[in-house]
Amino acid sequence: GGADALEALVDAGRRAFDQLALPADIHAVWWPRFLRMTPEILAWEKGRAVHIRSRHAEASADPLPVGATGATLSGRADRIDLLHGGAADILDYKTGSSPSKRQAHTLVSPQLALEGALLRRGAFGRLGKPDLADLAFVRLRPNGQVLHESILDSGKAPRPAADLADDAWRRLEDLLGRYNKPETGYL
Repeated sequence: GGADALEALVDAGRRAFDQLALPADIHAVWWPRFLRMTPEILAWEKGRAVHIRSRHAEASADPLPVGATGATLSGRADRIDLLHGGAADILDYKTGSSPSKRQAHTLVSPQLALEGALLRRGAFGRLGKPDLADLAFVRLRPNGQVLHESILDSGKAPRPAADLADDAWRRLEDLLGRYNKPETGYL
């Protein structure tokens, strides 16, 4: 139930904070912020629950060759939700405002899209190669608000998650290919 879930989340948070043994000034900022967030996180999760088959936190991707560049890409997704319809959402938790949704959408900051590319290529192992439904930041605001911010639409034409992921992969492969040429300087 709601009260039980809230109590369990606060207890888990207390254990995590205790384990970190944060300096008093850091604890004084983050513990009240965590407490403000807990009911909002639970409400957000409850709203998503009907669509989710399974949740995977801190999912690690195995190194995957990036074309013929000789480089590999691996990573860790904050969370991957496999949905009942067979697709997946990739969520990246943020406590600040950087990167912006626009930076992620235009691939100036391609981390989330590259996580999608890794998932589409099977790098997350047992999660398979699901279609991508959404790539989103979950912004945890100081006032406790939880904001789900899809990067698929930044005020311009929306892009399907698979297109964004594949574009980020192509751009990475092109960049690494250029850097493989001895005459190309690193910026």
